[in-house]
Amino acid sequence: MSDEGVKPFDPDDPDAGTHLDKKAAKIGGSGDYDLDEIPPTPGFKRFYGEERSLGYFSLEENTVPGMIRRACIKIVESPWFENLILAAILINTIILCTMEPLKMEGRGCEEGGYQGSPGNNKAIDDSEAFFTTLFTLEAVTKIIAMGFILDRTSYLKDGWNVMDFTVVIISIISAMPGMGTGVSSLRVIRVLRPLRAMSILPGMRVLIGTMIAAIPMIANVMLFCVFFFTVFGILGMNLYMGVLRNRCFTVVTESSCADHADHESNAFCREVIPNFGEDLNVTAAVLLTDDEEQTCTNTSMSWPGYLCPEGMMCLKASNPNYGITHFDNIAHSWLTIFQCITLEGWTPIMYHAMDAVTGWSVIYFVLLVFTGGFF
Repeated sequence: MSDEGVKPFDPDDPDAGTHLDKKAAKIGGSGDYDLDEIPPTPGFKRFYGEERSLGYFSLEENTVPGMIRRACIKIVESPWFENLILAAILINTIILCTMEPLKMEGRGCEEGGYQGSPGNNKAIDDSEAFFTTLFTLEAVTKIIAMGFILDRTSYLKDGWNVMDFTVVIISIISAMPGMGTGVSSLRVIRVLRPLRAMSILPGMRVLIGTMIAAIPMIANVMLFCVFFFTVFGILGMNLYMGVLRNRCFTVVTESSCADHADHESNAFCREVIPNFGEDLNVTAAVLLTDDEEQTCTNTSMSWPGYLCPEGMMCLKASNPNYGITHFDNIAHSWLTIFQCITLEGWTPIMYHAMDAVTGWSVIYFVLLVFTGGFF
């Protein structure tokens, strides 16, 4: 993307933030910010286009359509109107917070769904018609006042109004009879209603717009994250590929895996030729459930990992955490790195690596957590 025509940031320039402020205001849902520089329509607080709203409602004072539109504009511009809608959103949000999912129709363990008392869900269902009607009237009033979509001051030119209109339409569809089981999935959209409070509070709209406008500026940070994950992922694959599957298996001579299939204390079984003693016949090596979390190593070096006791062999089983945590491929390496830098259970992974390879693995994980988790 070309930077031609883009004014560089100068901290000494009093107009340095103008471009970002305008972009944030536009993204924040205030529509076309150039409208702020246009004088308001006589008798109103902002500019309204001369085009007929919905092709019928004009701004002429001496006609019935014009009087209806002007009345709608007065209502929309009234602070009482915004306060009423904001109060309705807050009340609706409180009611939605009392939802009891396990008591909803079609939920629960009983045959045919939950058959008991609906609990607080009845209050939600009873109030749904009222709030749907109220928000529909709000949308209709704004559409008549501002126009629907064609004019640059119209209702759907504002991104926040698009979200409001979508919620209203889906609420109306979900209230129609004969919707069947699909109504439950449609009603999920009503959880967006609390977000409508942002469209009413101007400061919140500008804040959200500023955050969105700043997203392109963190492209270098995202690029660094990709570089960070790739470097540590490749390094982790070279150091720990396959070793987190190492477990200490107990060798049971003169037996086969079939003899241990029904034992609850056995997690895994392999048939091997032991490398100790005089018996060179194929025998069973059993991984006991008590040894499932203990990794091991077959190599000996400075600060070696965990060496299996006598009578046991270090063999391959499955990776920790149900096979999710490992460095066997780049995708799972990134997933393991992400878990570590969130500081959620990273020490057990480090201990697994130290036991499976060498104690010096602590250097890899300390660097990983220090650079990824703290910066």
